[in-house]
Amino acid sequence: MKTVPSFLQAVTELGNFTEAELEWLASELEEVIFEKDEVVLEKGGVCSWLLFIVEGGMVQYQLDEALEKRVIDLRIPTDWVIEHQSFTAQRPSEYTLQAYQKTKVLKLDLEGLHRLIARSQAFLQMGRILKESADRLQLFDQDLTPDEKYQYILEKRPGLLQQFPQKWVASYVKITPETLSRVRARWSKK
Repeated sequence: MKTVPSFLQAVTELGNFTEAELEWLASELEEVIFEKDEVVLEKGGVCSWLLFIVEGGMVQYQLDEALEKRVIDLRIPTDWVIEHQSFTAQRPSEYTLQAYQKTKVLKLDLEGLHRLIARSQAFLQMGRILKESADRLQLFDQDLTPDEKYQYILEKRPGLLQQFPQKWVASYVKITPETLSRVRARWSKK
């Protein structure tokens, strides 16, 4: 499989890989297209893959008591997608992962990852994807102000503001849509 430049860049940011190792990785990848609103991982399913978004976007969520989506994560092109707890423990997911729009990904399944690690210990560096996923999910659980959360989005994840509804971005950063509107208004005056 021919890999895309954004994928190669993302992999080389994880660590040092030889040309041969990158070729082995490419041979384990599968290109998959998810249609708009297609469920990628159902609540109760087991995550057995890593995805890299080439085009499109995904939302990871949990339904609250009123059956509203409580957004856990938003993913855009060049992001890795994994349901961390389900993947590492190989247990049922507490969340649903869904394509927000038509989304093209490169998929590496767990067996393929194991084959790569068996061929070269260099692929253990891909464990950084797991750490970054866990760190990102806990970021907004910290005592950040709404302004600090918005600043983080502007500096680190500005594509979220263009790709997803404000309601979902607000849910992702754990503030109300009204608070996000006020924060955006303040920032637009700066």
